[in-house]
Amino acid sequence: MGIKSYDNGKNWETEIINYYYDKGYFVLKIPTLINGTVFDILAIRNSKCLAIECKHVTGKKLMYAGCGLKKKTDEIEHFIKTSNTNLYIYIKSDELDGVYWTTWVRSSQILKEKGYLDLEKDCLKANI
Repeated sequence: MGIKSYDNGKNWETEIINYYYDKGYFVLKIPTLINGTVFDILAIRNSKCLAIECKHVTGKKLMYAGCGLKKKTDEIEHFIKTSNTNLYIYIKSDELDGVYWTTWVRSSQILKEKGYLDLEKDCLKANI
């Protein structure tokens, strides 16, 4: 990953952190350097917890192999099974100039079969 991609990803994570913080959530950024990290952000409020994975793309697709989700599929599925909690995936697109979201439960089969998510067809538009 290039420096620009890394910076875009970190900036996107910061936007999500600030969004949930402003909504009254306790927000925790999971350090990337921890081995086996399943998601980027934990947002907690009113005894509810959101596990959030942030992705930034330049185009209209989130590529399964290229975005890091494929290599941690086993960890994600173990997390979902053992915690009975879904994983929210927020995707920011430069080309579409917008934010899209999905969950792992909703999109994992599409990712595995097609190798990508088409943001406009496979995801929902977000108001972030």
